[in-house]
Amino acid sequence: MQRYMEQLTESILFQGCDPTELFNRLQENGALVKSFKTGTFLMRRGSEQHGIGILLRGSASVERRFDDGRMHMSRLRKNDLFGAATILGGQDAYVVDIRCTEPCRVLFLSEGGLLELLQGMPSVLKNYLRYLNGRIRFLNRRLDALSKNTVSAKLLCFLESETNDGTLLVRSFTELAESLCFSRATLYRALDTLCAEGKILREGKKIIILEGIET
Repeated sequence: MQRYMEQLTESILFQGCDPTELFNRLQENGALVKSFKTGTFLMRRGSEQHGIGILLRGSASVERRFDDGRMHMSRLRKNDLFGAATILGGQDAYVVDIRCTEPCRVLFLSEGGLLELLQGMPSVLKNYLRYLNGRIRFLNRRLDALSKNTVSAKLLCFLESETNDGTLLVRSFTELAESLCFSRATLYRALDTLCAEGKILREGKKIIILEGIET
């Protein structure tokens, strides 16, 4: 675990922490580093595990599974945090699957260990509250996109919410379609519509927003 201390101080939860103090606190509170192979799960829907994880290496897909398939919700990358919904949530089971898309290494901290850490390190408490605020904003943006009347309007709203400078690099159009509950064909039609209307410019996987949507 010690080898990751400098990296962890760049994560949203431990930003600004002294690496030596952080290492000692994590050890005291039972933090563990675990490795996972591609295709295995960091957390699964229905799990009664209560705690958080921080992705130290690799990437993972956050998914909701249904009887007729799955919906990609987001992607976790280096230093991303997951599992906050299990903390003091009053729920017995986790609600999504987190599947490794490449070999991963994760730092896990139990609910009790996290609460001890939050009480003992005010800077971590502040960072954790900032993280939760960011998740609320993310969910609000997603709801705004899904509440629009047309597919192209939903897509444009989502694209606007994901960029501050008007330019977005799409990692995967399949993931983007699944995030918005579209088929790939529907997504491409919506992109073509927005291009034809002069609202976006598409250059491969780069999308430039030219004109916002009316609210």
